[in-house]
Amino acid sequence: MSREVPEFPITARSLYSYIVETLQNFRARSTIGLLKVWSLLALPLVCSSQDKPVIPGGRGPLQLEQVIAPESLTTSLTTLATQRRWDEVLNAALLGLSEKPGDPILHYWTGVARFHQQDFVRAVLSLRSAEKLGLDTAAFHEALGLTYYAIHQHVLFLQQMEAAIRADPGGPMPHHYLGRYYEHDVNDYLKAISYFEKALGRDPADYKSLHFRAFCLQMLGRDEEARAGYEAAIRRIEAGGSTFGWPYQKLAELLIPTDLQAALQYARQAVLLEPAVEANHLIVAKVYESRGDFDAAIRECLDAARLKPNDPAIRYVLVRLYKKKGDSADAAEQLKVHEKLRSIYISKQ
Repeated sequence: MSREVPEFPITARSLYSYIVETLQNFRARSTIGLLKVWSLLALPLVCSSQDKPVIPGGRGPLQLEQVIAPESLTTSLTTLATQRRWDEVLNAALLGLSEKPGDPILHYWTGVARFHQQDFVRAVLSLRSAEKLGLDTAAFHEALGLTYYAIHQHVLFLQQMEAAIRADPGGPMPHHYLGRYYEHDVNDYLKAISYFEKALGRDPADYKSLHFRAFCLQMLGRDEEARAGYEAAIRRIEAGGSTFGWPYQKLAELLIPTDLQAALQYARQAVLLEPAVEANHLIVAKVYESRGDFDAAIRECLDAARLKPNDPAIRYVLVRLYKKKGDSADAAEQLKVHEKLRSIYISKQ
C-alpha cells in the first residue's frame, strides 16, 4: 500500500518521501506512474503560484477559454458543457463510456471536465485515450496542451499548440495561448505580441488578445500604445456585452498619474464586471489613496483581503493605509497578519 498524499502545508521532506515511494511503486514504467510523478513535482510550483502576493494588475496563468461541443454529442451533454456544469458533464461522459468505451469524443469531454475540476493527471489520461482513438482536432490539442501546461510540462504544451495550428491553421486560440505563455511564463513580450497579433489576424474581435497585447506594450514602456490597446479591448467588450474587467483595471492604472477621476471610473467598472477579482479592488484602493481618501481605500483593500485572505501583500497595503490614516492600532494588527502569512508563504518555497 502506498502512503497517502502528504497534507498541507507540505514540507520538502514529506514531499520528497512521497515522491520516492511513488517512484518505487510505479518505477516510472507506466503512463499513470509518470503522470503522478509529474504532478507531484509540479505541486510545489502550483501551490506557490496560487499563494503568491498579488500585484495590482497582475495576471493569472493560462485557462482553457473556449469549449467547443462536437456535433456528435447528444444535446443534453452539449448543453451541460455550454453551461460549464462540469460535474454533470463528467458523469454523463463516463456513463456514455460505459456503453461506448471506444468513443474518442466521450474521452475528450471526460478530460475537459476533469481539467476544469483541476484533476489534471486524470484529465491527461482521458485526453490521451482520445488521442489514441484518433481524435485530431484543434480543440482537442488545445485542451491537452493546456492540461500539460497545468502540470508544468511546457514542452508538451508547446507541441500541442503547434498540433492545434496544424489541425486548424485559421483558428485564433492556439496563437492566443502561445501569446499568454510567452507573456506570463517567459516574459518575452515581443514574442508574445507577435502571437497575439496572429490571433487578432484570425479573430479581430478577440478582446482578450487585444488586452494582453496592450499589457505587453505597457511592460515594454510603450504606455500610449498600451492605452490605445486597452481602449480597443474595452470597445470590443462593450459591443459584445462581455464581463472581462482587466483592460478597465489596467487603463485605470495608466491614468492614475494624470486623471484620477477617469481612473476611478475605469477602476469601478472593473469591479462591477468582475467583483470577485481582488486586483480590481486594489486598483480602486490605489486611486482612492492617490486622492487622499484613506477610508475608502481601506474599505476596498478589506474587500480584496476577504477575496484572498492568505495574500500577505494585501495586508501590507493595509498596514501602509492605516498608518497614513493615523490608526496605529489597526496598522499593528494588520502587520501581525502580514508577518504570519509571509512566514507561511516562505516556508512553502
